[in-house]
Amino acid sequence: MIPVIVTSGKGGVGKSTVSANLAIALAQRGIRVGLLDADLMDPVQHLVFRADKETIREYGKQLLPLAVDIGNGRTVEFMGIGPFVPRGVGVALNYQKTADFIVTLLKFVRWTADYLIIDSPPSSVDVNVKLLQELEGIARAVLVGEPHVFALEDNLRMLDLLRLYRADVRAIVLNKVGLYDPNLTKEIEENYGKLGLRVVKVPWDPQLQLGFKPELFRELMEVVLA
Repeated sequence: MIPVIVTSGKGGVGKSTVSANLAIALAQRGIRVGLLDADLMDPVQHLVFRADKETIREYGKQLLPLAVDIGNGRTVEFMGIGPFVPRGVGVALNYQKTADFIVTLLKFVRWTADYLIIDSPPSSVDVNVKLLQELEGIARAVLVGEPHVFALEDNLRMLDLLRLYRADVRAIVLNKVGLYDPNLTKEIEENYGKLGLRVVKVPWDPQLQLGFKPELFRELMEVVLA
């Protein structure tokens, strides 16, 4: 199983949207795919996939991932903190409990996927460090950012962390293209290009707030699979 970390230097840039649509695009290709919501700071994937009322089942000493139906006989394996905690209940996790939960999701879930998309926490916080330590040298990675200066600065720091733990950074996703000044977008794209990063642009599309549009993420899918 190949882990693919989807991460960012700051929150709110569309990381969860990219993770979900990338997973669906892979599944539609006929690839066995799992989606792990490792963003314990702001878990949303269980709501995105309407898996918040599913029952967690066990297989021996492992947990079985939820099989989320995406239509046409295709499914995505899913696991995150959402199904464990009732909606609206606050979760007070210190670092050790958070780290233990991430290890549980990685190692004690009976994944059968060929690719595991990991929606990770934003920024180089200690939780991300734990995730990268567990996957050192074996993970592919996708950085997500909006085309503005602050997101660039944050992602440069995140890029350094990914490379420190030998993650294979496949692309930077410039999300919400068309929502910002086109000249600034071009400048940001050129800056990432100078770093040797493949830039995949995803246009601003209000429909992504209401559902999935995996067709917008097929270029990213090909970059991840290459």
